[in-house]
Amino acid sequence: MKNRIFDFCCTFGLCMSLFSVAHAQTVVLAVPGPGNLSFLPVYLAKAIEADHAEGLDLKLRYLNGGPLAMHDLMNNNSDFAVIGLPAIAEARADNMSVIAIGQLSQSAMFVLLLRTELKGQVHSIAELKGMRIGTASSTKSQRSMGQMMTEFLIQNAGLRSNDVQFIATGLNRESQRAALASASVDAIMADEPFASELVTQGLAVRLADLYPQNQSSKLLGGSIIRAALATREDVSVRYPQVVRKVQRMFERSLDWLSTHSAQEVMDKLANQPGFDATSRKLIADILQSNQNIFPKRLAWDTQAVTKTESFFHNMAANPKESKLLFSDFVRSVPVD
Repeated sequence: MKNRIFDFCCTFGLCMSLFSVAHAQTVVLAVPGPGNLSFLPVYLAKAIEADHAEGLDLKLRYLNGGPLAMHDLMNNNSDFAVIGLPAIAEARADNMSVIAIGQLSQSAMFVLLLRTELKGQVHSIAELKGMRIGTASSTKSQRSMGQMMTEFLIQNAGLRSNDVQFIATGLNRESQRAALASASVDAIMADEPFASELVTQGLAVRLADLYPQNQSSKLLGGSIIRAALATREDVSVRYPQVVRKVQRMFERSLDWLSTHSAQEVMDKLANQPGFDATSRKLIADILQSNQNIFPKRLAWDTQAVTKTESFFHNMAANPKESKLLFSDFVRSVPVD
């Protein structure tokens, strides 16, 4: 880990090692993005310099979906990752030595969009049978949370997973816009603010919005954790002080988010990758309409963890997944 981080820093002209006493400790975190509302506390931690307050230098590696971020983490390219808790569970069931060490969202944070040309033909999820649905990129061993969420919705609508065709479209505005504009997909499981942007551009209409709590309760039965902080077990064992600093960094980020207005949050993110004027306006509107999509602290919401575990078991692809206990890898957050 030390050598990898040192090489990374040297590449960027930095002269520090991971645990230098004289300099900030560099930590590398893999996250989908940039610009996804679901992972706002991650981008904000950098913007408000919550990393510097803990003696850290946070380096973000933007990946096109949770499975790719997990792959990055397990290949030692990063030390931490923020992805969906169900995706972490799937990695754990696949014998990856990953643990979840904090909760960064309260909501599923997805919008199922329909290509505008199909507006008069499709009025419900059940009518997606035989169609192509875009989700975040998956790997051979790991489904993205977006794909699991889509499978859950279509099964609840009386369809089977093989009644639709899944197409990897990633988690950024460019790939999602291209998939809809070219009619490569008929529907897409999108993240905000890209979903709202695609709607305002006339490329899509909303078929199911999972941001509002009443919709999450109706369609999913409760809150499912979209963004969770993860690390490898070897990092947790060898560098517990660094892990705690990273947790405190995100506690600072969540606290700042909960005590500032949506406009103040967007102003702070103005110079961060992925946050142009259009996306900041859309996100500010979403934040003002949905007050509780982010927790105030990193500590786990036990009800949300239980619901997410139930969701994961319901979507299990094999017996090992159906028997996986979240208590085996979801670690409590220390209270200072």
